[in-house]
Amino acid sequence: MFSFKNRNQGLISPRMSIIAQFISMLLISIVVALLVQQNWIKNLNLYHTVLELAGIFIALAIFISVWFTYDKCQDGSYILGFGYLAAAIFSAFHVYYYVKFDPTAITYLDLSARFWILGRLAESITILLAVSFCRIFVSKYLNLLITLAVAVGVSYFVVVYNNMLPLLMTAEGDTPSRIFIGYMIIVINVISLWGMRDKLHDKGKITYRYIFVSLLLSISAEICLILYSLINNFIGSVGQILKVISYFYLFKGIYISTIIFPYDELALKNKNMEAVNAKLSKMSSTMKDMLDALPIAVQKYDSKGRLKYTNKKFEELLQCDRKQLENLSVLDVANMFAMDIYDENTLEAQLSKCRTTNVIESFRTLKGETKQLSVKSQSIRNGTLLMFSDAKKEQELQNLNIQAETILNAINNGIMMINESRKIILFNKVFEDIYEIDKKQIIGRDIDYLNQQTSFEAKQLPDKMLNESMSSQAFDVTITSFKGNKKELNFCVSPIKNLVGDIIGEITIGTDETENKKEQKRIMQQEKLALLGQMGAGIVHETRNFLTTIKGRCQLIDMHTTDEVIKKHSSKINSDVEEVNRIMSEFLFLSKPREIDLVEVSIHDVFESIKGMVEASSLIRGVKFELILCDDDRYLLCDESQLKQVMLNICKNGIDAMTNQPNAKLVVETYINEKNNEVNISIKDNGRGIEKEELNKIGTPFFTTKRTGTGLGLSVCYKIIRDHGGRIDVQSELGKGTSFTIILPCIEYEEQEEII
Repeated sequence: MFSFKNRNQGLISPRMSIIAQFISMLLISIVVALLVQQNWIKNLNLYHTVLELAGIFIALAIFISVWFTYDKCQDGSYILGFGYLAAAIFSAFHVYYYVKFDPTAITYLDLSARFWILGRLAESITILLAVSFCRIFVSKYLNLLITLAVAVGVSYFVVVYNNMLPLLMTAEGDTPSRIFIGYMIIVINVISLWGMRDKLHDKGKITYRYIFVSLLLSISAEICLILYSLINNFIGSVGQILKVISYFYLFKGIYISTIIFPYDELALKNKNMEAVNAKLSKMSSTMKDMLDALPIAVQKYDSKGRLKYTNKKFEELLQCDRKQLENLSVLDVANMFAMDIYDENTLEAQLSKCRTTNVIESFRTLKGETKQLSVKSQSIRNGTLLMFSDAKKEQELQNLNIQAETILNAINNGIMMINESRKIILFNKVFEDIYEIDKKQIIGRDIDYLNQQTSFEAKQLPDKMLNESMSSQAFDVTITSFKGNKKELNFCVSPIKNLVGDIIGEITIGTDETENKKEQKRIMQQEKLALLGQMGAGIVHETRNFLTTIKGRCQLIDMHTTDEVIKKHSSKINSDVEEVNRIMSEFLFLSKPREIDLVEVSIHDVFESIKGMVEASSLIRGVKFELILCDDDRYLLCDESQLKQVMLNICKNGIDAMTNQPNAKLVVETYINEKNNEVNISIKDNGRGIEKEELNKIGTPFFTTKRTGTGLGLSVCYKIIRDHGGRIDVQSELGKGTSFTIILPCIEYEEQEEII
């Protein structure tokens, strides 16, 4: 009927065993039926009743086995117990009505048949649910209540509403309804068989091979019982015997699963536990040997402060017998070795706090010798581990570390070390100042973290130094400190090697060259200005003589000619001479600045005096000019002519920057910084703007963004403002314009009142 594939060789033996048992039970049933055939016909009711009672007994035995092993029942085996309890109830009703059977009362015959078929249907459904691994696991009392309620309810319905249900048996035999239900029971059993096809070798909570045999016998019995009324009583007797045998096989499976298997499993667990205990005992001995071999003394206390283990080194160190210390309390140990048990940092405190500590403690050996020991405590599971070592050696090591750290912090160079795992292990005080961060936030971090946070460019260098045995390398680098300040550094990086030449780390020595770089730039600037002064001293004097001659001749030409074309050219020459003379004056100012004539000047008066000139220049170039003066007029101590020169120069540059610019606008605004007592003069244009790379060069001699400029105008402006104790801030964005802010100190309020 079924075709089971041989998925592995381990399944051949169980299947052959099942087939052999099925065939043998089938033959035994046939032989028994043949032997009792004559008596069966004569005592049909007696044989049927006895066999049904035997089935009921086995079903109840199945239930009792499950009931008393319910807590161990898993994988659906508990369903078989309660399902067969319901089947036993239905079979009991069947026997009751079968015994009361009266040939004249067809009702009893039908009721008997109904409960008989209900019992077999309950058995089939129960096995299907168990095989399908129904996972609904509730209290056994609730299961019992549900089972009794369903069984009693169905029985009540069948008895009370018998006339509403189709007949299953008449005096002539089984009805089609009865035959249909019989075949339905066979189908359910076949589905259960199919569900168990791959579980025959399992050794879990359910012994499936016995249930498999039970189902085969149950199917055979059902076929015989369907054919009972069609053939003869022999077939019926075979079906009855097969039904009881199927019950027996099911009970055998349940008994093995719920009683024998748990005990076998428990024995296996005990055997495994003994093996584990043996291994643990061996490991414990090995661990004790290892602890005895340690060069430091070790004690282990439990969570109640009782000493559970002392190693050999402790015996040697404190000249005692460790067997005498077993199970002593921490106070007993402290008294034995004259320890100060009331000090907060003592052994008792270490055990009570259950944390990692390290203290120096005085011990007195049993021979009266006093020793200073370093005691380290480490909280472990269910207790505390104490480690003792000679304090002198540890103090020497700590002193050496402190000395080394002091020396490294006293060096003018920054020093950083990383280990072979790229972790920072040393970061001296100089590097703390350079990177502007506390070393506690750096020690233990990966070097990549520091490089990323400070925009370090040579990020691949640590890997090369650690992996490629590179020699020392020196290079310049620019970093950004943790507070956002740019630093110019000179690094010298070298590998650190151990005694056998393996690289175990890297050391970096850094020098802050930021101020040196600034000083170099300042010196270069001074050298340029010195050269400019030398040029100005020689060239300007000679050139001005020629310029005076040229200007005088132009004036003569202008006086003696009436030709307008000649006069036009003469006027052009004269204006060019004025421009050259202005440039020469700027040269002279940078090379040989004159003394500043400081006077008290109103900021409003300064702008009123230059307003007309700026408005005229703006009008000619098509630029809208707006002057916004703050209401609070303040006085400055300055050289008025130089200050005007600065304002006009920057305004002129702003107007030039807006050439051919639509909606060009120049805004000059003043406002007071009361906190610093400073006046801020803002000159904004909406011209083409200045690139970021060029902003840092603004004010440098000979640097200009104009095609015809000399790069001296703004340099003169910056120098004038610096000489007045002020500064110039520049902000610009391409396509949006530039803003120059001149910041100058005001006269103190009391002095200003006196001036007014």
